[in-house]
Amino acid sequence: MAVNDKIPGGQTGFTLIELVIVMVVLGFLGAAAVPRFIDLRREALISTMHGLKGALQSAATMVHAKAVVAGVANQANATIAIEGVDVDLVYGYPAGSANGIVRLVDPPSSGWNDRQSTYSGAWVYWHGEIDADAWDAKCFIRYRQSDAADSRPVIDWEDSGC
Repeated sequence: MAVNDKIPGGQTGFTLIELVIVMVVLGFLGAAAVPRFIDLRREALISTMHGLKGALQSAATMVHAKAVVAGVANQANATIAIEGVDVDLVYGYPAGSANGIVRLVDPPSSGWNDRQSTYSGAWVYWHGEIDADAWDAKCFIRYRQSDAADSRPVIDWEDSGC
Protein backbone atom coordinates (compact mmCIF):
# COMPACT_ATOMS: atom_id res chain seq x y z
CA MET A 1 0.00 0.00 0.00
CA ALA A 2 1.52 3.35 -0.95
CA VAL A 3 1.27 6.53 1.10
CA ASN A 4 -1.56 7.86 -1.06
CA ASP A 5 -3.62 4.67 -0.97
CA LYS A 6 -6.66 4.90 1.22
CA ILE A 7 -7.18 2.53 4.14
CA PRO A 8 -10.79 1.72 4.90
CA GLY A 9 -12.09 4.50 7.12
CA GLY A 10 -10.32 7.26 5.17
CA GLN A 11 -6.82 6.96 6.77
CA THR A 12 -3.53 6.74 4.88
CA GLY A 13 -0.57 4.58 5.98
CA PHE A 14 2.86 3.18 5.19
CA THR A 15 3.71 -0.23 3.85
CA LEU A 16 5.48 -2.75 6.05
CA ILE A 17 8.62 -2.52 3.93
CA GLU A 18 8.73 1.27 4.34
CA LEU A 19 8.47 0.92 8.13
CA VAL A 20 11.24 -1.70 8.18
CA ILE A 21 13.53 0.54 6.09
CA VAL A 22 12.95 3.47 8.47
CA MET A 23 13.71 1.25 11.47
CA VAL A 24 16.93 -0.02 9.86
CA VAL A 25 18.06 3.53 9.05
CA LEU A 26 17.31 4.66 12.62
CA GLY A 27 19.23 1.64 13.94
CA PHE A 28 22.31 2.56 11.91
CA LEU A 29 22.11 6.19 13.02
CA GLY A 30 21.74 5.13 16.65
CA ALA A 31 24.66 2.73 16.45
CA ALA A 32 26.87 5.44 14.97
CA ALA A 33 25.76 8.33 17.18
CA VAL A 34 25.37 6.81 20.65
CA PRO A 35 29.06 5.96 21.25
CA ARG A 36 29.99 9.55 20.41
CA PHE A 37 27.65 10.94 23.04
CA ILE A 38 27.98 8.28 25.72
CA ASP A 39 31.44 7.31 26.99
CA LEU A 40 30.59 5.28 30.07
CA ARG A 41 34.16 4.05 30.64
CA ARG A 42 35.52 7.58 31.03
CA GLU A 43 32.63 8.62 33.26
CA ALA A 44 33.10 5.54 35.43
CA LEU A 45 36.81 6.24 35.89
CA ILE A 46 36.16 9.87 36.78
CA SER A 47 33.42 8.86 39.23
CA THR A 48 35.75 6.45 41.02
CA MET A 49 38.36 9.21 41.16
CA HIS A 50 35.81 11.40 42.96
CA GLY A 51 35.16 8.56 45.40
CA LEU A 52 38.87 8.07 46.03
CA LYS A 53 39.30 11.81 46.56
CA GLY A 54 36.57 11.69 49.20
CA ALA A 55 38.24 8.73 50.91
CA LEU A 56 41.60 10.54 50.95
CA GLN A 57 40.02 13.71 52.36
CA SER A 58 38.14 11.80 55.05
CA ALA A 59 41.22 9.84 56.10
CA ALA A 60 43.31 13.02 56.29
CA THR A 61 40.67 14.84 58.33
CA MET A 62 40.17 11.99 60.81
CA VAL A 63 43.90 11.54 61.31
CA HIS A 64 44.35 15.27 61.81
CA ALA A 65 41.68 15.25 64.52
CA LYS A 66 43.53 12.46 66.30
CA ALA A 67 46.85 14.33 65.87
CA VAL A 68 45.33 17.46 67.46
CA VAL A 69 44.15 15.43 70.47
CA ALA A 70 47.59 13.79 70.73
CA GLY A 71 49.32 17.19 70.54
CA VAL A 72 51.38 16.43 67.42
CA ALA A 73 49.41 18.46 64.85
CA ASN A 74 52.04 21.20 64.51
CA GLN A 75 55.09 18.93 64.29
CA ALA A 76 56.88 18.63 60.94
CA ASN A 77 57.29 14.86 61.48
CA ALA A 78 55.45 12.56 63.83
CA THR A 79 53.95 9.08 64.02
CA ILE A 80 50.57 8.15 65.39
CA ALA A 81 48.92 4.75 65.86
CA ILE A 82 45.64 4.30 64.00
CA GLU A 83 43.95 1.02 64.96
CA GLY A 84 47.30 -0.53 65.83
CA VAL A 85 49.09 0.68 62.68
CA ASP A 86 51.75 3.40 62.88
CA VAL A 87 51.10 6.20 60.37
CA ASP A 88 53.70 8.84 59.51
CA LEU A 89 52.42 12.41 59.84
CA VAL A 90 53.53 15.75 58.45
CA TYR A 91 52.01 18.68 60.33
CA GLY A 92 49.28 16.44 61.70
CA TYR A 93 48.19 14.97 58.35
CA PRO A 94 49.21 11.66 56.77
CA ALA A 95 52.51 11.83 54.94
CA GLY A 96 52.43 11.33 51.17
CA SER A 97 54.27 8.02 51.47
CA ALA A 98 53.82 4.29 51.83
CA ASN A 99 53.96 4.71 55.63
CA GLY A 100 51.50 7.59 55.53
CA ILE A 101 48.38 7.86 53.39
CA VAL A 102 48.79 4.37 51.89
CA ARG A 103 48.32 2.79 55.32
CA LEU A 104 44.93 4.48 55.57
CA VAL A 105 43.58 4.33 52.02
CA ASP A 106 44.63 1.29 50.04
CA PRO A 107 42.53 1.08 46.87
CA PRO A 108 44.89 -1.13 44.80
CA SER A 109 42.89 -4.14 45.98
CA SER A 110 39.90 -2.65 44.18
CA GLY A 111 41.61 -2.23 40.80
CA TRP A 112 43.87 0.74 41.52
CA ASN A 113 47.62 1.09 41.07
CA ASP A 114 49.73 3.39 43.23
CA ARG A 115 53.28 4.68 43.52
CA GLN A 116 55.39 7.44 44.99
CA SER A 117 55.02 10.62 42.94
CA THR A 118 57.91 12.35 41.27
CA TYR A 119 57.03 15.23 43.60
CA SER A 120 58.46 14.90 47.08
CA GLY A 121 55.81 14.05 49.67
CA ALA A 122 53.17 12.98 47.17
CA TRP A 123 51.49 9.69 46.32
CA VAL A 124 49.75 8.89 43.02
CA TYR A 125 46.85 6.52 42.29
CA TRP A 126 45.56 5.46 38.87
CA HIS A 127 43.05 2.84 37.83
CA GLY A 128 44.35 -0.57 36.78
CA GLU A 129 42.28 -0.34 33.62
CA ILE A 130 44.80 2.24 32.36
CA ASP A 131 47.72 0.39 30.77
CA ALA A 132 50.20 3.28 30.84
CA ASP A 133 51.73 4.91 33.89
CA ALA A 134 49.61 7.57 35.56
CA TRP A 135 51.57 10.56 34.25
CA ASP A 136 51.75 9.23 30.68
CA ALA A 137 48.06 8.33 30.65
CA LYS A 138 46.97 11.70 32.10
CA CYS A 139 44.44 9.90 34.29
CA PHE A 140 45.39 9.92 37.98
CA ILE A 141 44.69 11.33 41.42
CA ARG A 142 47.52 12.68 43.58
CA TYR A 143 47.76 13.20 47.34
CA ARG A 144 50.35 15.84 48.31
CA GLN A 145 51.14 16.05 52.00
CA SER A 146 50.82 19.22 54.03
CA ASP A 147 53.80 21.53 53.66
CA ALA A 148 53.28 23.79 56.69
CA ALA A 149 51.46 23.92 60.01
CA ASP A 150 47.77 24.74 59.54
CA SER A 151 47.75 23.76 55.86
CA ARG A 152 45.79 20.81 54.55
CA PRO A 153 47.12 18.24 52.11
CA VAL A 154 46.34 18.95 48.46
CA ILE A 155 44.39 16.30 46.58
CA ASP A 156 44.22 16.92 42.85
CA TRP A 157 43.74 14.90 39.71
CA GLU A 158 44.23 14.85 35.99
CA ASP A 159 41.48 13.30 33.90
CA SER A 160 42.18 14.51 30.35
CA GLY A 161 43.44 11.06 29.32
CA CYS A 162 40.82 8.91 31.02
